[in-house]
Amino acid sequence: MEKLFFLDGKRLEGVPALRALFYGEGVFESFRWKGSPPVFLSMHLERMRKGADFLGIPFPAASQVRLRIEDAAGAFPKDDLHVKACLLAQGDAVYHSRPRAASLLVSVRPRAESPDSLSLWVCGERRPPQNSLFSHKTLNYLGNIVAKREAMERGFDEALFLDTEGSVTETSCHNVFWAKGKRLFTPSSECPILPGVTREIVLRLGRRLGYEPVCGNFPLEELLSSDYAFLTNAGAGIVYIRRVGDNAMPSVPRSYEVMRESLLSEFGW
Repeated sequence: MEKLFFLDGKRLEGVPALRALFYGEGVFESFRWKGSPPVFLSMHLERMRKGADFLGIPFPAASQVRLRIEDAAGAFPKDDLHVKACLLAQGDAVYHSRPRAASLLVSVRPRAESPDSLSLWVCGERRPPQNSLFSHKTLNYLGNIVAKREAMERGFDEALFLDTEGSVTETSCHNVFWAKGKRLFTPSSECPILPGVTREIVLRLGRRLGYEPVCGNFPLEELLSSDYAFLTNAGAGIVYIRRVGDNAMPSVPRSYEVMRESLLSEFGW
C-alpha cells in the first residue's frame, strides 16, 4: 500500500489529477465559443502544448484535445459560451517527480456579457522581471486571484501588475495596450506576462490599420499619457480602460472604435 487519501473523512480510491490538485501542475486555455470553435483555436492549443512541454506534462494529440473540447461545447444547450480546457498532470504525490500522464478537464458555461470599459487598480505587489512561469498559462493562478479580489474590494474592476522596475506588465487576466498617434504599445513578451492569443491578433491587426506596433518595457506614465488604452483576452476580446488608479483616461475615440470593430470582425463576433 503506497498511500491513503481521505476527503471529508471518506477514503478515496484512484485519486484523479493528484499532482494538479497538490501543486497546481497543469495548463489551461479559456475562450469564447460563439456557436462554433474559435477562429484561432489552433493557436490556443499550440500555447497549451508549449506550456505542457515546459512543465513536462505529456501532451495528447492536438486533434484529440480539439475533439474533446468540441464534444463538451456541443453538449451545452446554448451557443454563446465560455469554455475552459485544463490539462491536468497525472502522477505520484512526490513533488519533484515528473508527470506520467495527463487528463483533460473541459468546463462549459454560458458566457457573461463583457463590460465596455474597466477601471484598474495598480497592484502594490511587484512582479520579478525574470520568471518563466508567467510566460505559460498554468494552474498556479492564486497571485492573480488575490490581486483581482483586492482590486474589487477597493472599488476597481481589475488589478494592473507592474514589475520590480515599475514597468507595466498585464492585469489578472488581460494583456495591456495603449496608443499614441499611430504607434501601438504593449509590454514585450520578455516582460513577466502571458503573451495572449488575442494580443498576437491585435498586433497583426494594428499593422493592417496603419499602426506601428512597439513592444518593450514601459513605465506606467507611458500608459497614463496615451491617447487611449485597452485590454485584450480571448473571452472579452477588447475592453477600454477608463481609469487607472486616480487617473481618468481619455474618452473613447473613434480610432478605438475602429480597432474594436475590426477585432470583433476578425473573431466572427
